[in-house]
Amino acid sequence: MKNYLLIFTALTSIIISSCKNETKKEEIEIIAPDETDIMESDVNSPEIGCYRYASEKDTVLLQMEKMNEEVAGTLSYNYFEKDKNDGTFEGKMVGDTLFADYTFGSEGTVSVREIMFVKKGNNLIEGFSEVEEVNGKMKFKNNSKFTLNDKMPLEEIRCDEN
Repeated sequence: MKNYLLIFTALTSIIISSCKNETKKEEIEIIAPDETDIMESDVNSPEIGCYRYASEKDTVLLQMEKMNEEVAGTLSYNYFEKDKNDGTFEGKMVGDTLFADYTFGSEGTVSVREIMFVKKGNNLIEGFSEVEEVNGKMKFKNNSKFTLNDKMPLEEIRCDEN
């Protein structure tokens, strides 16, 4: 009986000892990444901007998020004695110019049209050009000839002000 007890104790010691060694090996093999290994370019956060034009009777509100050249956001036109337009847009910044497709609802109908805004200082100025309908979307005929609406600049505001 002492022999069995001695063998059992020896085997238990070996098993416990080998389990401890296995655990140590696993801990050594698992290496958590150091903060210095994470590149700053991997942690992109969008630029967020809000712009508003407001007069006694008219309001235009634009909110956008920009990630690299890609831009998306919401846009609302509320002109006196006209139907309100609310929608979203997705597009690109080309230098200081935003080109996007604006999908909006007005009079119970959903429409899509191209929009263009130029950033001047802290303002966005909407640009207009001749348009044509292509596959159900109003598109600019010529992307190089625009008239800027300097009379209604959208001023940059804090996003919690709208």
